[in-house]
Amino acid sequence: MVDVEVRSRVTGTSEGLPPVLVRLAGEQTTARELIHRAVEEQIRLAGADTSRCRRALDRQFLSDDDLRAQAATGVIRMPRAPSSPPDVEAEVARAHRAFRRGTFVLFNGGRQVTGLDEPITVRLGEPVVFLRLVALVGG
Repeated sequence: MVDVEVRSRVTGTSEGLPPVLVRLAGEQTTARELIHRAVEEQIRLAGADTSRCRRALDRQFLSDDDLRAQAATGVIRMPRAPSSPPDVEAEVARAHRAFRRGTFVLFNGGRQVTGLDEPITVRLGEPVVFLRLVALVGG
């Protein structure tokens, strides 16, 4: 068993999902499995505060299409938080879609992982980073 730290970052903000320790069967996994396990653990840790958890998930995985549609109205707002806890499988699916679309990137061992089924080797003491990409204003 290997525990790997997963950190989620969104450029331009200090808010976000908490860093989590993800337990894997071994050093080999895929981006798909790592994202799945990280989202499960992020929801478990942040889930006690449902609205905070929802805001953090939306900030990390809100799609570019959602952002463009909101930008056209002149303001981008996070959706209102539901009173019920997030559905883990729905959030995992949303995170997978966001990764495929390039909404966020995954770095492992100083290298960007580009495909969901790409093999990843995790190493003790090397965190994995999910980085939300945000377009610059006017660019």
